[in-house]
Amino acid sequence: MIRLIALLLCLISTPAFVMSQYREYTTTVDGESVKILVKEGDTIVVAELERISVTAPKEFDYSDDRERYAKYRRYAAVVYPYAVQGVRLYHQLKKAAEGKSRREKRKLYREIEKRLEDEFEKPLRNLSRTQGLILTKMMERTLDKSFYDIVKEMKGGWSATYYNEFSKLYGYKLKHKYIYGEDEVMDAVLQDFDLTKDLE
Repeated sequence: MIRLIALLLCLISTPAFVMSQYREYTTTVDGESVKILVKEGDTIVVAELERISVTAPKEFDYSDDRERYAKYRRYAAVVYPYAVQGVRLYHQLKKAAEGKSRREKRKLYREIEKRLEDEFEKPLRNLSRTQGLILTKMMERTLDKSFYDIVKEMKGGWSATYYNEFSKLYGYKLKHKYIYGEDEVMDAVLQDFDLTKDLE
C-alpha cells in the first residue's frame, strides 16, 4: 500500500516532459474508459477509484454487546448481497408496475416470485434467524418501510398478515419497522453495512 501511494505521489510530482515519454492508450475496464501509460514495457493504469468509507469498528462498554456486535457484523457480511439485490428488485418492480392495473401487477409479481424462488429460496432458507433479522432490518432501513408494508404492497393484505403471524414463531415482528436508537448494536452494524453506496 505504501509503495502504491509513493508511486502515485511520484506521478503527481513528475514534470510534464517526463510524462510525455510515456505512450498513452485508452482501454475499457468494467465498462469504463481508462487511460494507460506505457514506457519500455512498464504499464501504469490511470483511473479514478471508487469512493469508499472506512470506519473503525464501534466500541461497546459491555462484553455481551461487543460479542453481539462481532457476530452481527459476520452475519451482515453474509446477507448484505441479498439485501442489495432485494432493494434493487423492489425499485425495479415498483417502476415496472407503474400504470398497470391491479390484475396486471399481480401477474407481474407472480412471474417474478417464481423466478426468485428458483434462484434464492435455497440460500435464504439456510440463513439463521439472526441473519434473517439483519437482512430484513437492512432492507427496512434503506426503504424506510416495515417488511409488513413491503409484503402488503407486493402480495396483498392477506399475505402480509399471514407472514406477519408466521414470522412471530421466529421472533420477528414484521409490522415493527427498523427504528434508529432501539438497538444500539443493530444501529452500529447497519451503519457499517450501508446499502446506499451499492444502490447508486
